[in-house]
Amino acid sequence: MGKITKAQLKMHEQAENLIHGGDKKLTREQVEFCLEHWDPRASSGKHVAKNQAYFTPMTLACDACMYVGGDGRRVVDIAAGIGRLSYAVLCANYWNPKEVKVTAVELNPEYVQIGRRLLPEVDWVQSDLYDLSLWQSLPRFDEAVSNPPFGKVLTDYDTSWIGYKGPAGLTVAAISLKVTRLGPTMVLPQTQTPYKYSGMVRGGDAYAPTRMKYLEKFSKQRPELEWDHRSLDTEEKAYKSGWRGAAPVVEVIGLYDRDAELVELLSASAEKPSVPRPVFQLAIGGV
Repeated sequence: MGKITKAQLKMHEQAENLIHGGDKKLTREQVEFCLEHWDPRASSGKHVAKNQAYFTPMTLACDACMYVGGDGRRVVDIAAGIGRLSYAVLCANYWNPKEVKVTAVELNPEYVQIGRRLLPEVDWVQSDLYDLSLWQSLPRFDEAVSNPPFGKVLTDYDTSWIGYKGPAGLTVAAISLKVTRLGPTMVLPQTQTPYKYSGMVRGGDAYAPTRMKYLEKFSKQRPELEWDHRSLDTEEKAYKSGWRGAAPVVEVIGLYDRDAELVELLSASAEKPSVPRPVFQLAIGGV
């Protein structure tokens, strides 16, 4: 399933013509066509799996981000690719676009260039997500969305500030918890979550315990961490058919850690919240 087909290559070339064929603002239909059909395999000359560029299927992106944003929230798309999740957040706030401010962080300069062309309303930042100074220079975010790299990612930056060393997906989750007030919505490999919901047979256990040591380590380091499954079966055909080059088994989850130590920002004004952080209280005993 790795190589690009002739039909996919033809659609990619049409997307390329729209992206690079001029400076005229693209229509919403053209933007959606490019997001759906621009294929990283065509420009890389390699299998997507080798580049770890698993672009989120558009149907999955839109459903995953359905409740992200609103109330003027600042949302960051981490490892944004060309902006599929960013666009999904904008769609979720279509009727009141002023109610969300989206920033996209992506390392690949080609992806950033295309993202700026397709989504000029998004603030694009070309940088390494492992760079602490990046997050210190940006404003405080309320939420994050991410479909991060699934394998190992090499970086020259000191990653000790993250507080976790493990698979890239969970590492990005750890970063998200340190740069947002309300936590992330993420597309993660099923093995990097405590769930086996997607593809579960009827009567199965969606919460079967995992034996992955890296996941146990991640959870034990965060005793107040809350996992929230988004109840999307990503093995459904409508989602599964949208992957390009590989079709990993994933879960869409939300994370929140009320005890997370947020990154200290360089600018005090950037710390000003757009929405307050929630406070949870447990009622013990009778009323």
